[in-house]
Amino acid sequence: MKKKTKVKGMIIMTIVASLLGGCGSSKPEALKGTKIEYERLVKALDEGDMQTVMTPSDDGYAYVQEQGIYSTYEEKEDGEHSKIIYQTTEGVYNTKDKSLYGDTTQNIVTDIKNEKEAWTNKNYKKENVYNTNILYKKGQGISSNQNLDVSTVKFIIDRLQGIGKLKPKDDRQGFDEPKRIYYSLTESQFQEIINDKLQLQYDKFRNATISLYFTQAKDYKENPMEIDNIDIVINYDKKAEEGKMLQHGQQIIVNFRDKEYNTENAKTKYLEYEKSFNSNK
Repeated sequence: MKKKTKVKGMIIMTIVASLLGGCGSSKPEALKGTKIEYERLVKALDEGDMQTVMTPSDDGYAYVQEQGIYSTYEEKEDGEHSKIIYQTTEGVYNTKDKSLYGDTTQNIVTDIKNEKEAWTNKNYKKENVYNTNILYKKGQGISSNQNLDVSTVKFIIDRLQGIGKLKPKDDRQGFDEPKRIYYSLTESQFQEIINDKLQLQYDKFRNATISLYFTQAKDYKENPMEIDNIDIVINYDKKAEEGKMLQHGQQIIVNFRDKEYNTENAKTKYLEYEKSFNSNK
């Protein structure tokens, strides 16, 4: 399970550069590694078929974790100012009615990077904003505390219609490479597949990628491959109120558990989360 606690520098830009740069191999793509048989699972994502995407228990419950990382960077006289919001949500998704009960935590990290204080944490500050019970349904997160804003819980993975029309940049797994495919989106593809849900306001689109990580490369009938996690990265520029253009990045990482875990634990946890949400209203 991925856990990310601190971002140093432009991590989101680094991830995109890594994806777009590849591994540097000079081998022709057609000859490299093992073909990843992603088609069935991408089709399920495109159709919003969470019963297939999440490998839930037979009664339709699946553990899911989403971490949203929302970054803003601004160059000032004393260095690069950054503000990063970490929104971590854990819960259980009911594939029958597309609802999720769980907990969500928001932390905000601010920092100032400059050459003079490059090796110190003098300007690093971390604030825990809240931890609350949450219900997600019909594309919207609702906190048990109505005074809290949980709009940074995006959970768009059940609304990725259009991804099936895209062609991945690389669908082969080379030696010692992750079992991953990724899509590099044009601005129009970003608008159609992602931003019609996120509704980001921006002045300049930089890039966007969707990466899918699988448990194995081959999709056997007797041993189907599963999606391990989904990673969405977006970079754009937006003018601040005073007219200065600021760099923004968003990363949404969604992790799943396997069918065995979901069968043993998911429904019980769902009922616990639901009870906790209702008792804290």
